[in-house]
Amino acid sequence: MEELGIPIATLPNLRRVDSTSKIFRSSRQDLVSPEDCKKLNQLGIRTILDFRSPSEYKLASGNKLFDANTEIVSTLVPSKKNRDSPIRTKKVTVNPPGPEYESRVKRRYLFDFFQFNYIKAVFVRATWYQQLISLLYLIVDLIMRNHFKYFVRYFGVTVLNPAGLGQQYIDILEYSSTQIQIALRLLSEPENLPALISCAHGKDRTGIVVALVQLLLGKSTDYVAEEYALSEIGLQGIRQRVEVEIIDRFHFDESFTHARKETMLTTLQYIYDTYGSVESYLEYIGLGKEDQEKLKQALEAE
Repeated sequence: MEELGIPIATLPNLRRVDSTSKIFRSSRQDLVSPEDCKKLNQLGIRTILDFRSPSEYKLASGNKLFDANTEIVSTLVPSKKNRDSPIRTKKVTVNPPGPEYESRVKRRYLFDFFQFNYIKAVFVRATWYQQLISLLYLIVDLIMRNHFKYFVRYFGVTVLNPAGLGQQYIDILEYSSTQIQIALRLLSEPENLPALISCAHGKDRTGIVVALVQLLLGKSTDYVAEEYALSEIGLQGIRQRVEVEIIDRFHFDESFTHARKETMLTTLQYIYDTYGSVESYLEYIGLGKEDQEKLKQALEAE
C-alpha cells in the first residue's frame, strides 16, 4: 500500500486514493516550494477540495505558490440537506490577489467543517458551569480577535480530549454531513477530476471523506483503516509542526496528532451500527443512489 505515496518533499502526506489517479490526498499545500510546485502540477489537478474554512486558509503560513492560476471559493452550506440544490460558492479574496479568472486553470473549494451544528453538539455536552466559563473565553476571543483560540482550547481540554479523536470523527460525520455531501457531489463531476483532497494535515477531515469514497468503491474496512494509517508515516517529517498546531495551539492531547488504524475502524463501525452501510449513510446525508452511482462511474472510468 505504501506505493500509493508520491514523494514531494515540501508536501507531506501526499498519496493517491484510487488506482486511476482521479483523486489524491495530502496535507495543506501552502508551503510547497517552487520546484515541488512543478512536480505537483504534473499530476494535472483541476480541483482542490480544501476542508479548511476561509479564515483557517488565510491564517496558515506559507507563500501558497500552488494557488497561482487558481480560483479560490468558499462553499456555502445550505440550511437543509437538498440533493437537488445547486452548489453555491463565494469568491475568497486573498492577499496578494491572484491573476484574473480567464487565466485560471484550477479551483480551490474551501469548506468550513466546524459550523453552528458542530459547535452546538460539542457545547451541549459540557456542564452548565463549563458552558458559562466557555462563554467568558468567547468574549475574550472576540475582543482580542484571535479566532476563538481560548474558546477552542477550553473545549479541547474539558470536552474533546475526554471523548477522544474517534468521537470527533463521528461528530464530523453527523454535524458536518452537508459539507461532506457537497464535496462528494463535486467529485462526481468528471470536469473536476483529477482532484486533490486536503485539510491542515490531510488525516482527519480528509481521512473521513476519503474513507467514504473508498468504501463506496468497494474497499474493505481493513483496507480503508490501513490506508488512513499511512498518514502516521506521511506526517513523520513534520511531526513537530503537527504537535505545535494541535497540542500547543489548541491544547488537544497527544492522541489527536496520530492516525491509528483503530481510530478509523471505530469510526467505520459507527457507520455500520447506526446506518447499516456506507450507502445508507450517504443517502441519509443527501447523496442518493443515483448520485452515488454517478460518483462511482466518474472515479472508475478509464
